[in-house]
Amino acid sequence: MAYTFSEKDGVQILKVDNLLNPLDNQEIIRAVEDKIETSFTEFVVDLDEMDFMNSIGLTFLISILTRSRNAGGDVAIANLSDNIKKILLITRLNSAFSIYENVEDAVCFFEKEKKNIL
Repeated sequence: MAYTFSEKDGVQILKVDNLLNPLDNQEIIRAVEDKIETSFTEFVVDLDEMDFMNSIGLTFLISILTRSRNAGGDVAIANLSDNIKKILLITRLNSAFSIYENVEDAVCFFEKEKKNIL
């Protein structure tokens, strides 16, 4: 399992290559919590390298969404495979997340949100 963080316009972009191992996912969640403690509350989860997700991955996404929203932020998901789109649709989690075709569009979502607040 590999993951990286990058930042664009105050939004943390989390790129992951799989979310199948709950122990590895806990490591990423701790890293997200560290970002939240340093005032980052907006995240884009880039799933470009993933084709498949199971309930462990769904639990991970919900966990990050909950932590981010509790801190006043939000989570967007980008680059979903058709398989993952179907899973989110079947579980009805597609309505809980902002879903975008690419990272750039997801970052723009946060920019629009900021403008609406101002």
